[in-house]
Amino acid sequence: MTYYMYSNTQEVTPYERMMASLNGEKTDRVPVHYYPRWAALEYVGVTFKQAWEDPDLYVKAQILAQERFQYDCIIDYDMMGPVEEAIGAKLKYPENDVPQIAEPLIKTKEDMKKAKWKLDPRKDGNMPKVLYVIRRLKEELIKRGRGTQQVPIMTWGSCPSRTVACLTGFKEWFLIVARDPDWAVELMEIALDGWLQLVIAAWEAGADCVWVNDPVSSRDCISRDHYDKLTQPYQRKFIEAIRRETGMNITMHPCGNWHDRLDLVYQNQADCYFLGPMDIELCVDKAVETNEKGLSRVKALNGGIGAATPDTTDGQTKCSYATTMKRGKPADVEENARVVIEAVENADLRCILGTNCWDVKGSSFVNRDAVVYAARKYGQYK
Repeated sequence: MTYYMYSNTQEVTPYERMMASLNGEKTDRVPVHYYPRWAALEYVGVTFKQAWEDPDLYVKAQILAQERFQYDCIIDYDMMGPVEEAIGAKLKYPENDVPQIAEPLIKTKEDMKKAKWKLDPRKDGNMPKVLYVIRRLKEELIKRGRGTQQVPIMTWGSCPSRTVACLTGFKEWFLIVARDPDWAVELMEIALDGWLQLVIAAWEAGADCVWVNDPVSSRDCISRDHYDKLTQPYQRKFIEAIRRETGMNITMHPCGNWHDRLDLVYQNQADCYFLGPMDIELCVDKAVETNEKGLSRVKALNGGIGAATPDTTDGQTKCSYATTMKRGKPADVEENARVVIEAVENADLRCILGTNCWDVKGSSFVNRDAVVYAARKYGQYK
């Protein structure tokens, strides 16, 4: 198998490239940030469970994979669940998948008393392990950069709606949102602080930016009206608190299909938003519209490899690029990247080229190389 060949000599560092794009600025080219947990662990032959049990192994995997594939950002543990586990939820750790909730903690309002809502990330549960990984990544990056950190570290944050869904069970959470909105608000209000404290501690440990996730507020989960009145205000409250307490650049990951509520999503005051499997042109148009109306300042869009074409049928977007990473050839990846880069950059937004959440898992190394190659081929700034 033939791989793309890269030079390790770069005038602009990945740190400079990534952080500039998150601020809406240009450097030499668009940066690349595909979900590196899969890329790293598969590259060194390590399972999720092994990485969770041995944080130093995870650090080693991330460092070696970044050096090999040369993407522009490293992510911390990104394992999902450390805050929910510290609150009292029971987790299970599959051999090669992210941690999962084994049993809901909250089934009734009375169960809220069983939860530990005030958390110390430096002491409670497995949260100290997340902070350890960030510190070790920082040390290794500075060492390899000969005193300069050349690759940024992105930490993870979970919106209150997702935190609560993990505590109640996802189906039960959707019922609470629909039938008992007052309780939904009470739960999100009390759940917000746990992840906020971990994000603050991660920043103090050395994280440079943060990825904020919500997979339970899309059109597949709740109505636009429930999103507008219930969960979106807490997304924004969480994001604004992170910015106030840390000043970090924020990327929001609205996981799933958000086509009918992008105008609301883009008012969350994040710097960057993840494209996911959504219609590229619609995402770009809504971001531009949001900026023109002064409702927010969308600076960048992240992702695009595996995103959708503008073709729609009955409101459902046709994802012609959905299998690009796993089934396509390098030329397919490059073409997908070209379309994304041109669509985003022509709208005077910064493109951070990447893949859908799970698309890196099981993809060929040469297709992963093609993402970076395409960024260098089509993403050069003049």
